[in-house]
Amino acid sequence: MKKIYKGLICMFACPVLSVLSVGLFVCAIISFIGGIARTFGVGFRMDIWDYGSVPTMLSIPVSILFSTLLLFIAVMCWKLLMQSVQFVKS
Repeated sequence: MKKIYKGLICMFACPVLSVLSVGLFVCAIISFIGGIARTFGVGFRMDIWDYGSVPTMLSIPVSILFSTLLLFIAVMCWKLLMQSVQFVKS
């Protein structure tokens, strides 16, 4: 039964967690760069759902907040991936 669990982790958890962690890390970097770019005049909007647009002066703090959140989730996915790899190796 343990071999079945290891096989399922290899087939589903490892690819999903690896792509998710790398993708979230890249999105955290893009979010931070976008906040800096918007502050210095690049013309795009930062909307928070239906509540309205983020003021230009708050672009960097909001981007840092979202980048930190994305980075935290990416690190948690990476740790979960490493735990699943250790389970498969054992």
